[in-house]
Amino acid sequence: MGDYRDLIFYKKAREVVKSINDLIKAWPKTMQAQEISRKAFRSAMSIGANIAEGHGRHEGSEYIHYLIIAQGSANETDHWLHTIIDIGLSPKERIESLINQNNEVRRMLTSSINTLRSKWTTGNIQEEATPYIAKIQPSDE
Repeated sequence: MGDYRDLIFYKKAREVVKSINDLIKAWPKTMQAQEISRKAFRSAMSIGANIAEGHGRHEGSEYIHYLIIAQGSANETDHWLHTIIDIGLSPKERIESLINQNNEVRRMLTSSINTLRSKWTTGNIQEEATPYIAKIQPSDE
């Protein structure tokens, strides 16, 4: 199945973490900034962590489950990025760039989840309702 570190959406999720880390380093040491920085950084880190953990499950519903959790973390990250704009912690243009980065990860996760669900549901072995015809040979009794 390959290495999770080769997945494009995993790499992009790590880029979001790095961008958020660079962003919050310059923030003031106020209670609000510290709280939002913890939340935004934690939710962004959780995206890649869940992709990696789910990939270790290799297939099926568990992998999908972890990708859904990663998607939830990406949604939470989106919330915190919008909150940063709302309270004016960083320039809106810089945050909008981060939102776009994060949205790309969200779209890729959604696509992967949908693809895996499709494979999972159509990949099940199901016997078709085909009539079996058996030719019975008369016995020599």
